[in-house]
Amino acid sequence: MSQIEAPDYERLPVKPDKTYGLMCVVPTRSEAVNVQTEKQVLAWPDGLIRYVLLFLVLFMVLAVISLLFNAPLEEPANALHPPNPAKAPWYFLGLQEMVSYSAFWGGVGIPTMLVLLAIAAPYLESKPGGEGVWFHSSRSAANWIFLGIMGTLGLLTLIGTLFRGRNWDFVLPW
Repeated sequence: MSQIEAPDYERLPVKPDKTYGLMCVVPTRSEAVNVQTEKQVLAWPDGLIRYVLLFLVLFMVLAVISLLFNAPLEEPANALHPPNPAKAPWYFLGLQEMVSYSAFWGGVGIPTMLVLLAIAAPYLESKPGGEGVWFHSSRSAANWIFLGIMGTLGLLTLIGTLFRGRNWDFVLPW
């Protein structure tokens, strides 16, 4: 049997007197070893515990809301007397509202561009920085674009829900 030799610490890229709280130790230098960690949260186990607690709280809130408020279904569909206007479910009303303005752009053009933008979004980020920080200043343009798209879709859903009456005419809800 051969005798196992102690590693030569002179050749290792990390200092032997350092202790690391990682799940595994990788034999490379880390620029973040000497960084102050007051504002950092470890993904394991602290981040996981926070996500699980957030999930449980949200689940309990939704369970209580579903027990307190009734969400009745509409009557069964009747082909002889269809509703006027025939509205999509609330989660498709923004798309239905866009289609009412332009069939091609509302049903094909804009949704295709939004899907392609969502696919390309990870590749459009060119400068590093702001990793792990919500609403970092280096990502303000991307955040405003996202908020603009979500706000527009929310507004279209609100218009389709409250402001559309018979024959899809624009009406005031009050």
